This record gives sequence, structure tokens and C-alpha cells, in this order.
Amino acid sequence: MQQTWTEEDLFLVSERAHTWARQGQLEVAANLFAGLAAAAPGYLYAQRALIAIYLRMERAAEALALIDGSPALLQDWEARCLRLDALLALGWRQHAEAELASLRGGLDAQAAGNYLRRLETLGRLRSLWRRRDSRRAGSFSV
Repeated sequence: MQQTWTEEDLFLVSERAHTWARQGQLEVAANLFAGLAAAAPGYLYAQRALIAIYLRMERAAEALALIDGSPALLQDWEARCLRLDALLALGWRQHAEAELASLRGGLDAQAAGNYLRRLETLGRLRSLWRRRDSRRAGSFSV
């Protein structure tokens, strides 16, 4: 007999997993969201949450594999934004730039605008940090 999950069931388990994640229990949260994703494959929230947790756990390759393995996630703009985060975390700059261009061209500008502005700000900060660190490294003497 196959169990069907109600929206309330999904919400309650998601809420518990989210609480674990906020408390820093990322492995527990990841296991709950992975279970939800397996039990209710159409419940994209659980899949996106699992991907976000994998990114926090520095498991970007697994996050990217989840997205790339799901046609539904590849059509979901939030998942595509997480895909961009995964590409950046892996250091795949050219792929990330292509993904960013795709996001800019294919998404509702207002819906994705805040996320894209956040990425651009983070990119500028990273650039500033690299310049600051390179100046410090260059002036260091023993």
C-alpha cells in the first residue's frame, strides 16, 4: 500500500526540517528534506531546501547534480538561482556566467531582480576582498 502525503503532512515535516536547519543541524534537516523529496517528488520546496542545505554544507557538486537531474527544477527559477550558487561555489566561472546570462534573459526581471542584484553585490565584494588580500600578500615580508 502506497502512502499519500497531504499538503499538511508535507508542511509539518518541512517545518520540522527547517527548524533543524535553523538550529545548525544541517545533516538532520538534509535527511528530512531528502525523505520528503523522495516521498513527494513533485514537492519542489523540499528539493530546493535540500539543495540550499547542501550548499551550506559545502556540498555544491551534490546540489548541482540534484538540479541537473530534474527537469522540473531546471524549469524553476529559484532552483536555477541555486544552480548558479552551486556553479560559483565550485569555481566554474564560465558556466556561472552563462547561467547568469540565461537567468537574465529568460526570467521575469522583477521576480529575479533582487536575487540577481544580490549576486552582483556579492561578486563586487568578492572582487574587493581579492584585491585587498592580494595587496596584503604583496606587502607581507618576513
